[in-house]
Amino acid sequence: MFARQLCVLAALIFVVSLTGSQCVFVAWSGGSSDDDDEDTGLVVFVREGRFVDAPVEGLRYESGVVSGVTDDSGRFRYQLGSSVRFSIGDIELGRSAAGRSLMTPLDLVPGGTLDTPAVINIARLVQSLDALPGDAVITLPASLHTQAVRSNAALAGAIDILDFADDTAFVNAASQLVAVLTADYPFTVVLVDAAAARAELAAAVDAPP
Repeated sequence: MFARQLCVLAALIFVVSLTGSQCVFVAWSGGSSDDDDEDTGLVVFVREGRFVDAPVEGLRYESGVVSGVTDDSGRFRYQLGSSVRFSIGDIELGRSAAGRSLMTPLDLVPGGTLDTPAVINIARLVQSLDALPGDAVITLPASLHTQAVRSNAALAGAIDILDFADDTAFVNAASQLVAVLTADYPFTVVLVDAAAARAELAAAVDAPP
């Protein structure tokens, strides 16, 4: 059994060398205490990507067995073969999508373009929650994840009716979300308008990685 584990490990090292530097994590686990049983295991390959609408820091992500929050460059990790889900508390941003090295709100809406309402509205919400406006990063503080939950009576209704694809429903829900979630910011926040959000997203999409 130990010899088989060494063979598996050697094979994994070889595979990692072929996949390039983007493959940042490999895990193997499993086995049986019964020598008569075949070993079972799980191999997980994880790569690194970036989420931008400008780089977004503090966005929660989940992909297979991998989860965390994006760093100040928008970096996240995703499990190869699994989709990635991005969220702010209980607010899921669009749909989960196949992981890739560069992801934007366009990836979270099937067939999304810069003229798709749901894409622009995702960008509007994320940009509006920036706690440090004026720099090149959209900063989402950790407090957003603890406040933007259905157990928060002040936001439960807004989270439930939030619909990125419906402009009217989105504005009604997002305006309330932004008002409550940014109440502790040292400046007054209003929901970013569609034209401004589109312009910022377009600049991020067109910028080189």
